[in-house]
Amino acid sequence: MTGRCRRLHALHRKRVPFTWTEEHQDAFNRLKERLTSAPVLGMPTDEGTYYLDCDASDVWLGAVLSQKQGSSEVVIAYASRTLSKPERNYEVTRRELLAIVYGLKAYKQYLLGRHFVIRTDHAALQWLRSAENT
Repeated sequence: MTGRCRRLHALHRKRVPFTWTEEHQDAFNRLKERLTSAPVLGMPTDEGTYYLDCDASDVWLGAVLSQKQGSSEVVIAYASRTLSKPERNYEVTRRELLAIVYGLKAYKQYLLGRHFVIRTDHAALQWLRSAENT
């Protein structure tokens, strides 16, 4: 993790007062610039496999759409949202599934009619992929 990211992550520590300084703003601006410009962020092409990475926490959902272009994987778009109060009561597997549904809806214009890969770090959902059809 770079020093810039460490500065931002330090803001979440328990029992540490949240104080946003010019140093934090600078770190945020530089990180945002790097995440939204080439070679990280690219344009979709007609060729190449799409990848949908989804994740959920106690309070948010996130999805990243990327595509294999040549020998590298390029991010096409990022999406996230906070969970509603009822959604925060979902158990972990349901929140992770909700993140997948959210990602599919957010990027359906790219994914409809194509083969693509969904990636998740949630063990129960990874197990479903390996389970035999019954």
